[in-house]
Amino acid sequence: MPDMATTQGRTSINCVFQEPDRIELIEEQVPKPGRGQILCAAKKSLISTGTELACLKGRFDEGTVWSSWVRYPFYPGYSMAAEVLETGIGVEGIKPGDRVICPAGHRQYFLADYKEAAIIPNSIRDEEAVFTQIAKVALLGILRAEPAFGERVGVVGLGLIGQLVIQYLNASGARQIIAIAPESSRLNQALRSGATDLLNFTVAEAFGAVEQLTDGKMLDTIYDVTGSYAVLPYCTQLTRDLGKVILLGDSTEPSKQTIGPKVVFNSVSILGIHGRMMEGFNGWTEEDMNMFIFESIRRGKLDVASLITEEASPLEAVSVYSRLSGSKPDLLGVLFDWTQL
Repeated sequence: MPDMATTQGRTSINCVFQEPDRIELIEEQVPKPGRGQILCAAKKSLISTGTELACLKGRFDEGTVWSSWVRYPFYPGYSMAAEVLETGIGVEGIKPGDRVICPAGHRQYFLADYKEAAIIPNSIRDEEAVFTQIAKVALLGILRAEPAFGERVGVVGLGLIGQLVIQYLNASGARQIIAIAPESSRLNQALRSGATDLLNFTVAEAFGAVEQLTDGKMLDTIYDVTGSYAVLPYCTQLTRDLGKVILLGDSTEPSKQTIGPKVVFNSVSILGIHGRMMEGFNGWTEEDMNMFIFESIRRGKLDVASLITEEASPLEAVSVYSRLSGSKPDLLGVLFDWTQL
């Protein structure tokens, strides 16, 4: 990328949602790093499709986290691999030239709190490291569920987080991992991720097939990774008595969300988990999670490279989001490659 440093800072190309359904690339100044800050140059950033498209649509119930968080102009993105260019006073353990991950938006140059950044090991490529943020969300879902060896598990919502949940479950000793989706391309990826059974149905149509696959025992745990208000009442019907539903997607319209007809009668637990719980949940720190994920990728225990379906220039952002909004199930891991600028 061209060096555009000025005495005031650098000019950065940034992706911005100016208002619902309107995306623009704008140039903005980036100041010099202050105390505790690092100035970074983006290398790769990953689109978190569910979250970012919800932010782009802008339709939220009042009182939700969505309605207070999303304010336009809104800067999307939180999964970034970058190179450190400069460090401010008080920065420890990070120096210029280091590659880092951090929860930054889709920006060419940016400032970050050094405490929110983690150095990428030499054995991990940028396009792999950029999955760390969403891999931590999937890990939180597994920790929340407290899976037992030999469980029968279902996963609804086979985007990036759903695929990573399946990979974790495959490593955790699950007896049966049933992937449920109406899209064959995502089911094929779920098989590569470790699913034992594939159901090419909507969740509303899956009861009979789950009953047959489990010999009537139904599921110990089911993960709802859709963020859709319409899915939960069907998930709660797919569990056994005292079964669990793990909500890994936060609906933007919870006023339309119901729990299903037999939650109390079947004594079903509905457990939510959010990415903000990374620090300290069940004794894990975010640093622990980063190191665990890096090591899992290095050892081949976590395969994120197979989830990459497209790398695009940030200059194509409007086109990329348009295609993602068109419900193209063949698109999973879509990265912006900032080295193309």
